[in-house]
Amino acid sequence: MKKKISIIATFRNEEKNINEFISRIHRSFMKFKNIEYELLFIDDFSNDYSNNLIKKARVKNKKIKLITLKKRYGHNASLQTAFDIINKKNHAVIIDCDLQDRPELIAQSFSRIKKNQTIHFVRKKRNDQFFQKFYTKIAYMILHYISGGKIISNSNYFKIIPPFVVKKIKKNTEIDPFWHYLFTKYSIKNKIIYYERKKRIYGSSKFNLFSLNPWLTFFTAANYFK
Repeated sequence: MKKKISIIATFRNEEKNINEFISRIHRSFMKFKNIEYELLFIDDFSNDYSNNLIKKARVKNKKIKLITLKKRYGHNASLQTAFDIINKKNHAVIIDCDLQDRPELIAQSFSRIKKNQTIHFVRKKRNDQFFQKFYTKIAYMILHYISGGKIISNSNYFKIIPPFVVKKIKKNTEIDPFWHYLFTKYSIKNKIIYYERKKRIYGSSKFNLFSLNPWLTFFTAANYFK
């Protein structure tokens, strides 16, 4: 019986990365005949050509699915939409399609995963800008402390989670959940895999000093443990 995994990629305006991302995902899974994957894109109201590229790729690759949101809801709502759709019997993994996280890690790690195991991909080296590295280090120190050690430093939502965790996530009713913690909270067997996060090659990062998302993420987390 084949193991099944749903790959969740939420995005906005990634037209320069989409095709390579799809290609690398597909090539990496071709090596493992006992694994079946689906690639679920959640488009958070892009205004570039990303959506059209995915539709074209979907003609040749039936494993691709696309949900287009009618307005910009943000990352949290996009993730919840994905979990509402995927099969509760599947493993799941969340990855950005900007290619900073290596897509090949998913198939390689999933082929060796054990029953009920959660795999946490942890960055051993960051090639981010100074502000992002500084902010992230401070934020992780605080969150690690207030979460009782449950938040793993230099990890985010790039994890492979087992079906029983997927089922619990699908029942989530929180409006603005702190996903990093929810995955760890429900996990019972944890494995850490270290990797080097790459620089973005194409497009611009959604993270900057004036962006709402980093601050919203941190304060959402802090409020979560209040």
